[in-house]
Amino acid sequence: MAGRTGFALKDGEGRIAEIYFRGTRITVKVSNEDSEGKYTLFEMIHPPNVGPALHIHPNAPEAYYVLEGEYKIGFGKDKEEKEQIHQAKKGDFVFIPKGMEHKYQSGPTGGKVLVISPAGLEKYFAEVADILKVDAGIIAWEREKEIAHIYGEEFLESLKHWGGK
Repeated sequence: MAGRTGFALKDGEGRIAEIYFRGTRITVKVSNEDSEGKYTLFEMIHPPNVGPALHIHPNAPEAYYVLEGEYKIGFGKDKEEKEQIHQAKKGDFVFIPKGMEHKYQSGPTGGKVLVISPAGLEKYFAEVADILKVDAGIIAWEREKEIAHIYGEEFLESLKHWGGK
């Protein structure tokens, strides 16, 4: 592949401008474009007790590697159809297969996590963050779901989405 080069990033550096999404700082390490549409890799620094509502990624898996703090990551169902919950701490890794229901919440002191996500998901975060900046921190739930769907995320509920009720 002529003309292609690798790159190295220092701690806190990213490939695009940082995204500030509902109190979470997102640093894109590898974008959709960098990976030729294979995946996105970002570092997320979360305030306490936030995370997305139950959702799936129908086209690709997702994985989490905890760098700091704690996370409660719910995924899949056991034999009794109860959600599996993993209390992830520094150094823990959680893999979510394509199409599996999942959600997570940062712990009481927040946390820092490296996320391998479906390619382009950074565009969902950036687009919603831009709307939140312009519209005084408000976005209609239906509009957010539409944006998420465009970039490979389908919400299955709205309960406690990023710290909401």
